[in-house]
Amino acid sequence: MSEQPVDSTDLFTWVEIGTSDLDATERFYTAVFGWEFQPFGDEYRTATSRGRQVGGFYHWAEPIPDGIHVYVTVADLEAALEKVTANGGTVETSRTEISPEMGWWAAFRDPAGTLVGLTTMNPAA
Repeated sequence: MSEQPVDSTDLFTWVEIGTSDLDATERFYTAVFGWEFQPFGDEYRTATSRGRQVGGFYHWAEPIPDGIHVYVTVADLEAALEKVTANGGTVETSRTEISPEMGWWAAFRDPAGTLVGLTTMNPAA
């Protein structure tokens, strides 16, 4: 029996942790969890565990509260952003390409001001 792909739509699917020192952060998470790191541009690194990407680490210009960003995968990025604004949230960043292989992202603030990211592999309609 073949394994069914997991539908990750509308689930938290990515986490990013900010740091003032990417090298020290890489050493720490490698020592603690055995993660492997790959650069993605000058100020970003992806972490991999057992062959699966588990998150990203970015160099922050200034610390943000908690230093963590979370992302939810959605099928329709613009429809999700419309729902955000219709329900009292605000769009912080509209559709932005990550890379051709990785899709797009956007970000919003919920009514309490919490920053949440969205990702999709689907192009704009």
